[in-house]
Amino acid sequence: MMLETRQLQYFATVAEERHFGKAAERLKLAQPYLSQQIRKLERQLGTTLLNRTTRSVSLTSAGSHLLEQARRVLSELDTLGSEVQLIGAGFKGPLRLGFTGSTTYGVMPQVVRRTALAAPRLQLGVSGEMTTPRLVSQLLDRSIDIALLRYGSPVKGLSYQVLGHETCILAVPTGSPLDDLESITAAELVEQSLVGYPENSVVSATTTTFLSEHSASPDYSIRASETSTLMSLVAAGLGPAIVPRTAAALEIPGVHFREITEAPRTELALAWRTNEETQIITRMARIITEVVSDVIDETPTEQAETSAESTETPPDPVETPTEPKENAS
Repeated sequence: MMLETRQLQYFATVAEERHFGKAAERLKLAQPYLSQQIRKLERQLGTTLLNRTTRSVSLTSAGSHLLEQARRVLSELDTLGSEVQLIGAGFKGPLRLGFTGSTTYGVMPQVVRRTALAAPRLQLGVSGEMTTPRLVSQLLDRSIDIALLRYGSPVKGLSYQVLGHETCILAVPTGSPLDDLESITAAELVEQSLVGYPENSVVSATTTTFLSEHSASPDYSIRASETSTLMSLVAAGLGPAIVPRTAAALEIPGVHFREITEAPRTELALAWRTNEETQIITRMARIITEVVSDVIDETPTEQAETSAESTETPPDPVETPTEPKENAS
């Protein structure tokens, strides 16, 4: 037997008011129509729900049970409606984020903090210290939903939003000859054995291009995927490392950071699966964009989203900056 939400609401209101007239006024219905609907419900259930007198009504045992369950069902429906609204507006639901290398330290903590303030019901899953190729792989196999990575060659099936350029700096072992210099040229790195990222990483390719422009090629003593591990190797005296500026947020004893003359730059970008620009994605994109604009050197005056095939404008997130309050009724 299927009961309608409207029937439960009518009955619960009469049961709470213990008076048809007051219930009809509260529901903004005509009293005869309300009485008719309650009698229809009783016939449908095959039992009396209310004991009626000329002045008031009281609940039968069956009516008391129905009132208890009706309140529960109506409350759950109200909660469900609110949750669906929050999900649709990008304020609630699971979202898995991926961060490349040094942004794990310079960007990720602020993104999580701002998300907790703006949309506390978002259920974040965060993965950091990944190279761009690994982030791309995890986006394609649906292990993560959106990634902050270093823009290289676009990959089919992913959309990108370039956020700006980040200058590279040099991490040097404390007390090394390079530690005495305020700014370091490419020529001064020619004889250095470097600590570096994996060969397929964007920063590694950027380093190779930078040195080749000065008639040199990098010589690596050791490579590491994680920025924290790379910094530890620098601190151990295994050599300097060209790293993005956000790596300076990771303070490890034994490592100093120095400027590089005519320093190479990388582009930071957001990436997500094409045609999956949900409100949750666009809301998170806005938060990450705001954080990145605070910490990197240069942001584009017009932020363009590009896919592997074309350039598009991402859908605008809803305008409400913080999570709306749930309906209290």
